Parts: sequence; C-alpha cells; structure tokens
Amino acid sequence: MEQLRLFMEHHVFAVWDFMLLLKSLQQHIAPASVPWTPSRQPQLVGLINSLLAEEECDCLPAELGGPRQLSHFEIYRLSMLEVGADTGPIDAVLDHSKQHGLASSLQHPAIPEPSRRFLLTTQELIDRQEIHALAAAFAYGRERLVPDLFSHLLDRLRFLALPCPMLIWYLQRHIDLDGESHGPLAESMVLALAGADHSAQSRVDEVRAQVISDRVRFWDAIHHRLMMSGHQASQLVVV
Repeated sequence: MEQLRLFMEHHVFAVWDFMLLLKSLQQHIAPASVPWTPSRQPQLVGLINSLLAEEECDCLPAELGGPRQLSHFEIYRLSMLEVGADTGPIDAVLDHSKQHGLASSLQHPAIPEPSRRFLLTTQELIDRQEIHALAAAFAYGRERLVPDLFSHLLDRLRFLALPCPMLIWYLQRHIDLDGESHGPLAESMVLALAGADHSAQSRVDEVRAQVISDRVRFWDAIHHRLMMSGHQASQLVVV
C-alpha cells in the first residue's frame, strides 16, 4: 500500500497532464465564442466533444458513492484519498496554476521531479500551438498507450488484493473507453489534422516517438523510487 500511495502521488500529475492536453485541443478545435458561428471543422468538433463528455463529466457508480458526475481527474483524486495517498502536492499546484498560470505552476517545489519532467513536454507543445502535434501527443502518448499500461497495473492490484475499489474502477473504465472508443477517436483526430501534409505527418511521427520515450522515462523513474522506498522499508525492518 505504501508503494501504491507513492505511485499515485507521482502519477496524479500525469492525469492532470492528460486534461491539460485535452482542454488545449478543445480551445483550438472548438473555442468558446460569442456570438457563436458554425465551425469549419464540424467533424473535429464532434470528436473532441465526444472525448470531453466522458473525460470531464463521467458518472461514478452507486457502489462507489454515486451516482455523481465527476471528471476522471477528480475520480483519481478520490481514489488517492481512498488509499491514504497525499493529495497536498497536486492540490497546491492546482491552486498555484489558477493564480499564476501553467508555466509558473510547473516550477512548484511540490511536484516530484519525474512528474515535472513528464509535464514539460506538454507545456512545450501547448506553447508551440501546433494542433496536429498536440493531437499526436494526446493520441499516441495517452489514449493509445493507456489500455496496455493500465491492464498490467490492474492485474497487479488484483493479484495483491489491495483494497482500492475506486482506483480499480478508474483503471478498468479507462481500459474500456480508451480501447474501444477514445483511442480510435483520438487517432482519427490526428489523421484529420495532419491530412496529406507531409511536414505535418513528419511532425506527428516526431511527437509520437518523443511522448512514448517520455512515458518510458517517467515509468522508469517512478519504478526506481518505488524500489528505493522498498529497500528503505526493508532496512528499517531489519534494524
């Protein structure tokens, strides 16, 4: 359970990062405007709205305290509380971002260093405002990866029989959604944005490689910290 708490205290920043990417895509594809005018890309608006409908406003089931409409980030945070993980750092960073913006919040000392490095690529992509690159990071560094990543994690939690029903629901929900609909939707968005533009396609390939590499480094860094925490715990037991 201690290692699960440590993992979640790092990984919650990747959950926030996911929402940062998704909302940035929304601002480019379906910006709020008054007066409203028809979009030139109704297909893309439909894609982003389909993703947002479940990511930003899903329904927590009755057995977990629902029915409640919550974002997946909020559900993840509740699952942290369920296992006794510390939400203080992510809460502090979110409060800071509201007052000072994203760039400043990424320098917050409460962010674990592996999480900060992972967030920086998203910050750079948002700053460059290349919508096809943002979509590539979202599709290939998140939606297409998550089913495999979360399946292994879910298997491990069930094998260990750890008491974390909300986290298990969260992981299974993402495996189902991303594998069946969100992953294909996100990839179709990339293809629509890049089109037949060879330069855009090349940039998509570049970003795809970068975000997968970022995820590997992030996972490896968390794994290292988990191993260190386990070693320290065993040393304390011996003493």
